Amino acid sequence: MANCSTTDIYDLRSFLAILEKNDELKTIDKEVALQFEIGSVLATLEKKGLGAGLFTSVKDRDFSLCGGILGSMDRIALAMNCKKGNINDFLVKCLENPIKPNIVKQAVCQENVYVGDEVDLDKVPIPQHAPKDGGPFITGGVIVSKEHNGTKQNLSFQRLQVKGKNKLSIMINEWRHLKEFYDAAEKTGKSLPIAIVSGTDPVIYVAAGLRYDGDETEVAGAIRGKAIDVVKCVTSDIYVPATAEFVIEGEILPDYREEEGPLGEFTGHYSAPWLSPVVKVTAITHRKGAIYQTINGASYEHINLGNVLPREPLLKKFATYVSSGVVNVHIPPYGSGFLAIVQIKKKNPGEPKNIALAAMMTYVNIKNVIVVDEDVDIYNPADVMWAMSCRVIPEKDIFYIPNAQGHELDPCSDERGTQTKMGIDATLAENSREIERVSYPEADLSRYLG
Repeated sequence: MANCSTTDIYDLRSFLAILEKNDELKTIDKEVALQFEIGSVLATLEKKGLGAGLFTSVKDRDFSLCGGILGSMDRIALAMNCKKGNINDFLVKCLENPIKPNIVKQAVCQENVYVGDEVDLDKVPIPQHAPKDGGPFITGGVIVSKEHNGTKQNLSFQRLQVKGKNKLSIMINEWRHLKEFYDAAEKTGKSLPIAIVSGTDPVIYVAAGLRYDGDETEVAGAIRGKAIDVVKCVTSDIYVPATAEFVIEGEILPDYREEEGPLGEFTGHYSAPWLSPVVKVTAITHRKGAIYQTINGASYEHINLGNVLPREPLLKKFATYVSSGVVNVHIPPYGSGFLAIVQIKKKNPGEPKNIALAAMMTYVNIKNVIVVDEDVDIYNPADVMWAMSCRVIPEKDIFYIPNAQGHELDPCSDERGTQTKMGIDATLAENSREIERVSYPEADLSRYLG
């Protein structure tokens, strides 16, 4: 892949150019429908490993649309301008060295402004992704919120179902800062202002999935190596990325709930409908020729942003605390966030089991842990399966932890998330008959293929 510098990426459009340069973007000029067709094409691109998708002609809408932007670790590494194997360590440094955003007076995200009766969500290209989704959902929107009667801002991902021209329902996870902000506002009978950002510098998306007590825009600045420009919203005092393609401003109403869902979730299953708060939209702003950004539910991008990037740094920290031999860790998207793979330089035959136990303690989501040697590529499922097939003696190397706390949405757990967790030592035994793994030096194919 081609290298890029931090100054090469400053908004969604510049990142799309980087993806195209690295053959990580497919442009579709054929007209596509918002209902199911876009979701199907994005899912197929992901399945075949063909990259992200940019749709230039969306039926009955005046805007382009893109998806799958951060659907692979290769594209995430491009967005962060670092090597794939260094992502975790780099994120830890960024969390420890935040850069406050820079406030600007004017911004391209407000080149077009619609308020009051002009607000119409039907004009925004919001897809209905999967065949049994309950309707059009904003899935690729970063929620920008601010604490009630305070100044602290927060970025997060929440699903929002379109319920009308100026109405959305929003599912708020219990552990989010947004839930704390909304609970405080609701107790006083007041609405909580929010902004929904679609399409901006990809580091905003990376930062939004992280757990950080301050404004995650500061972490995005650290990733990019400079302050992120932000501008004040039109109808609230929330500050949003100045380069955003779309910004939907609104307020979460107090003491009212509506059913929203179902939606294809990160587990790969449809979630049940939920009673969720409602958002009244107060403004829609967008750039000229705006590009709407979406995320397919249950896609690798969905899992990367919600389960992989936010959790791998702490997983490595916990695993390394148990063993200095830990080389790297990965929560692969194909495991729906429930699988962790740890790569080690083994010093003791009991080490892998201790490391697996530490990994299970990192997050309730982590149910299965595979520990491999340093010669196994943790980003290559075929390599991991090879280690499972050739280095695991089941009666010695697999162990179970019954009645452990897991995730409620895991179909293998009970309604409260109680489940059995599993650790697998897929490292080579000291007394193994295998001496050395076969490997070939990499050839420069350009010398042979022209």
